[in-house]
Amino acid sequence: MEALTLWRGVEIWRISTARTADLDELSSRLDEHEQARAADLTDADARRRFIVSHGVVRRVLGRRMGVRPDEVRIAAGRHGKPYVPGRPDVQWNLSHSGDLALLVVAYGRSVGVDVERLRPELDRAAFARRFFPAGEAEFVDGSPERFAWLWTRREACVKAAGGRLAQGLRLPVNGPSPALVRDPACSLPGTWLVLDVPVPPGFRAAAAISARTLPTWPNSTI
Repeated sequence: MEALTLWRGVEIWRISTARTADLDELSSRLDEHEQARAADLTDADARRRFIVSHGVVRRVLGRRMGVRPDEVRIAAGRHGKPYVPGRPDVQWNLSHSGDLALLVVAYGRSVGVDVERLRPELDRAAFARRFFPAGEAEFVDGSPERFAWLWTRREACVKAAGGRLAQGLRLPVNGPSPALVRDPACSLPGTWLVLDVPVPPGFRAAAAISARTLPTWPNSTI
């Protein structure tokens, strides 16, 4: 597990979900709902990835909140966005693909994150032409890397806003990182600071943070 500071108190944790050494300990930290979800996963790799990623979420949030990991309460809001009831200062989001998971944590500002494993065998050009803004569809031009680059940025914004994917399909997200992103059609409300996240080869990832002035964590070292 590796921690990065992305932007003014916004932390991101890169998590290898291939780990097995502390699997039992991480599993014991999950609540009943999470343990039931893990038990429902018949694929052993998928179950391990779920346990590791969600167990690490509890470990990191517990340290931030000064409680044990199994004492962290997690609920789901509209469209399934997770949050910690009664703690608007603790904002977080999780994404995973393959054996890599990313957790973003921020102080009092909505955040979203997305990571995607590149899949060159899939032709995304037709999808981009149908749903992306015209300039972005031309930019993709059948490239899996460019599609994933735009897709993770778009998905991170949707998750930060707590919206639905359909609201963000035409969100213009191209440009250098960090980028300020806003939907001129207002399908997805808000203005978002989008940052590309460094990840291993074969992946693309991005995070989005509410573009209001960002405070920093008090006593920011975990």
